Amino acid sequence: MRLNSVVPLIFLILVLSARQAVCSQPCAEEALTEQIDCLPVDPATIVPPTNMTAPEDPTLIPDWFQSDSGIAVSPVYYGEVFTNTHGGIATNGSTQYEGLLDLTVDLDFEKMKLDIPGRASILFQNTHGRGLDEYVGATQILSSIDSFDNIAQISELWWEVGLYDSGVKMRVGKQDISNLFLAIDAAGDFINSAFGLSPSAGLPSFPAPSPAVVFMTEVNSDLSLRVGGWDAFRSDANGLFSDNNSALFIGEFEYHYQSLFRQLPGKFTAGATYQTPGSVPAGTIPRAFGYYVQIEQLLFREAGSTDDQPQGLTVFAQHFPTSTYGRSPFPLIPHDALAGLSYTGLIRGRDQDVTGAGAGWVELDQGGTNREIMVEVFYKAQINDALSIQPDLQYISTPSGIYPDAFVAGLRFQLDL
Repeated sequence: MRLNSVVPLIFLILVLSARQAVCSQPCAEEALTEQIDCLPVDPATIVPPTNMTAPEDPTLIPDWFQSDSGIAVSPVYYGEVFTNTHGGIATNGSTQYEGLLDLTVDLDFEKMKLDIPGRASILFQNTHGRGLDEYVGATQILSSIDSFDNIAQISELWWEVGLYDSGVKMRVGKQDISNLFLAIDAAGDFINSAFGLSPSAGLPSFPAPSPAVVFMTEVNSDLSLRVGGWDAFRSDANGLFSDNNSALFIGEFEYHYQSLFRQLPGKFTAGATYQTPGSVPAGTIPRAFGYYVQIEQLLFREAGSTDDQPQGLTVFAQHFPTSTYGRSPFPLIPHDALAGLSYTGLIRGRDQDVTGAGAGWVELDQGGTNREIMVEVFYKAQINDALSIQPDLQYISTPSGIYPDAFVAGLRFQLDL
């Protein structure tokens, strides 16, 4: 889909969202509430109004799925338009639209009154359109929704159950490794996939998660542990198991703390990965070992901010070196590092908006400069409870180490259906 057909769609969404915001008149309601709060009122004289109605739910999901029925349905649509304005492989024809539909169904068997312990989750994903991978050539994929080829698949299908009264939970089934491991909460609104888990890392994540068994426990309120084993390098994106005999094992601990200065919350995460040998048609998969460290720290909290709606400045960083013992048929990233910051509620009266800036660096083995540096800045505006709009700029120095510096600009919208 080209830009000239996408712009009217985005304009229509913005107009409808603006109309809903005007009709709700939150400012008028706040002003009226402030005036009433200033008046002395005898509680015995208060009579509840009879013409009040509950606010309309902005989503399309029936109330039955949002009750205590045990079935929760969460559809989310992401759409974005990006263009390569300079450098990379090519700029001609590089203005492209890409979309992703996530449809999650969570099942709580206890609430459903079934004789099955635990809970389950199913994630259906559909991508359509075209990303900029072939126009920029970056190793750190420019968009977290870029699946290379359009997909329509069940990406996750797992069951989670507590193991007796041990405090240990087991999750078994097809799952995305980035949902439990290598996650940086403060980087969740960035668009470049490096701030989540880039497909270039070769781990079982979007767009090709794989079957796994994970064990997790909370030692106390501050410390949690997780270990898991995945079917590695799944060659068939639509299949269940690969036939390459390679497995990936990962372990991670996560520690929450309060900083010595001003007692602000922070999180430190460390983990290790081990990949067993295997084989694919392109060659032999070698044994590999990696480790990673991550830190997130709130530096400034705005007055009136709460844990449910935090506002302020958070910084984060990650380092993930990997050692491979042999020649791999896949491009390698021996070292990578991330750092950035995000601010929630930077503009007064826009408490849910998020702005961020970050950079990613990878060491490569593909020739040229053998490194790639990516810088991203964005502003995510929450239009209403269902819609957000996010302008985004990215600069990539020597994509994959072999192409000219590229500058990419775009716009993403997220719609909670």
